[in-house]
Amino acid sequence: MPCWPDIWQRAKDLLPLVALLASAIGYTALVVVLLWAPGLRKRWLLIGSRVLGVAAIIPITIVVPAVVFGLAVAMGGPPTETRIVRSQDGQEAKLLYDAGFLGRDYTEVALKTTGCCRHTTVFWHGGPGSVDDVEIEWLDNHHLQLTYHARYGDSQHCERQVGDITVVCKSAGWLN
Repeated sequence: MPCWPDIWQRAKDLLPLVALLASAIGYTALVVVLLWAPGLRKRWLLIGSRVLGVAAIIPITIVVPAVVFGLAVAMGGPPTETRIVRSQDGQEAKLLYDAGFLGRDYTEVALKTTGCCRHTTVFWHGGPGSVDDVEIEWLDNHHLQLTYHARYGDSQHCERQVGDITVVCKSAGWLN
């Protein structure tokens, strides 16, 4: 059975790419129409349309290489590392770690209760780290303990209560 919130989240993650592709297709179609200029019988309109079409090609020659380079840098990172810890009654805490460029790492812990397929983010940390910097431990079926390493000033957030589950976050300082 599909988990609709997860499918919807994946679809929302793809929306910027779909918008980028639609914009590129629309802009290319506009340039082609301006260069081709079907149905223009007056010479000055035809010349003006072709001049605008050529002028519209210039931004493409600048933007396309920049976008391709940006996508290559963004997609060139290591894949997301995942670790799942389950409680006795089947609830799961899922750790997602994305290694970022120049220490812009992102760690997230999402909780999924039994009988529900929706993941609720209970902890996130933005800053240098590794997949082992957050330790997840179920104390019992209603208490989740997260021990993490973070520097002073790193952006982070921890939820204290999600439904009937209490989340305890403990900072262990920064490892040198």
